[in-house]
Amino acid sequence: MSDDPWPWPGDSPLDRARRVARTYREALLRDAPETCAELDDRCRELGQSWVVPKPLTFGQDDLLDADEVADMCDVRPGTVRQWRRRGLPTVDTVDGVRYRVADVLAYHADRRIRRANMAVNPDMTRDS
Repeated sequence: MSDDPWPWPGDSPLDRARRVARTYREALLRDAPETCAELDDRCRELGQSWVVPKPLTFGQDDLLDADEVADMCDVRPGTVRQWRRRGLPTVDTVDGVRYRVADVLAYHADRRIRRANMAVNPDMTRDS
């Protein structure tokens, strides 16, 4: 068993950093909403829109292109294509490759579960 007190064992280092940043942002929003709004705007200007929570505006069965998935997940489109090579399901349409929202969410959930299992049992390999 790990001595790591982090309550979400499936989080990557980036996930951890984002959770910490969002916790600080929530406190700032509560205590100084105007300052938080100014910093949110500045973060967006610098291309760091992930800091500001955004509601999921797509339905589970909506089909998105790589750019839309990247925006939804706060990653680059190249990362989405990498996920595809690693097993993210796709749908071929007349407009090209699309990703079903439910498949993207399930893919992320599976990755978190795998990382959590690796944290509990570091001797596990990807093939086990």
